[in-house]
Amino acid sequence: MNMNVSTSANARWPELEPSSKFLAKHPADEVGAWRDLRSRVVDIAAKNGWTKTETSKRIGMADSSFSLWMSGTLDGILENANATVARWLDAVEDAADVASSLPRSPDFFATHASAEIHKTLLLAQTISGFVTITLDAGRGKTIACEAYRRVKPHVHMVTLHEKATTVTGAMNMLARQFGVRVFNQGEIVETIGERLKRSGNSLLIIDEAQHADGRAVNQFRHFSDKYDCGVALVGNAGIRRRISQDGPNAASRDQIVSRIDKNLKRDHGREGDVRAFIEQWGIVDPSCNRFLFGIGMKGGALRQIDRTIKIACFAAGRPASELEKKHLEAAWRNRDVEDF
Repeated sequence: MNMNVSTSANARWPELEPSSKFLAKHPADEVGAWRDLRSRVVDIAAKNGWTKTETSKRIGMADSSFSLWMSGTLDGILENANATVARWLDAVEDAADVASSLPRSPDFFATHASAEIHKTLLLAQTISGFVTITLDAGRGKTIACEAYRRVKPHVHMVTLHEKATTVTGAMNMLARQFGVRVFNQGEIVETIGERLKRSGNSLLIIDEAQHADGRAVNQFRHFSDKYDCGVALVGNAGIRRRISQDGPNAASRDQIVSRIDKNLKRDHGREGDVRAFIEQWGIVDPSCNRFLFGIGMKGGALRQIDRTIKIACFAAGRPASELEKKHLEAAWRNRDVEDF
């Protein structure tokens, strides 16, 4: 019986009775262990919305072997398969215990940076414009964009990575985002563009846009020009370098630069945002505040504070509001990122 079928997220897989051959072949204690392990696997998969194929990959077991193990038809050595699954379950549960002991970052709250980001995104969406947002790392660009997407209609957001730097890679990511399937790769840009135009007053946010090469950036600009769609390139200063150093193709560079409606790079509210973020963590001790403020003014800004507090809480075994300066100093030393 082939149990290797995809299931919808959070659907619980059926736990079928094993075959008579399976029961006759394997010792009763191993079968009992198998029942317990299978139930735990089903619980975790249902909680995370994993398919059987994805679960087998996470366990490190061949798809076919996992299918036989799940269905109770495995003809091989059950003890070995049980041991593989048990090790994976222990690792998953250990990781969950560690994660549950870490405090959650503060929920999104309005900062000077987020207000400026939202104004810039609104400009792009309203006039079908082309904007770039290149504030320093750790200033909450991604979180602010996600917050904007939650409250505004027709906003689409995709995050690039180093393997999606070219036009083809970037367009394929957009196609997956929109559920677009075409047989001719040459039609993918037009199909995505028509989807954007159809919704009207749409905005396309490209996060981590510094990974896009010059041709991909020019393609994003094309959506704004032809399909009346606002486009926002969000990332670090690498975006500006991509545009300004577009090799010998100066005409292409000028074509992009002349269409930029706003380039958000100035960061006048950093000090206030750092203090507000520390306050959101519930830290009131003056010495802790001063120490964290110094960290927040380094490269990485709010992210530096966030990670240092979490590590301090984990090591000290206490909530952020009860941390002492020595805990934060130890966490910062253990991170050992000062030289970077």
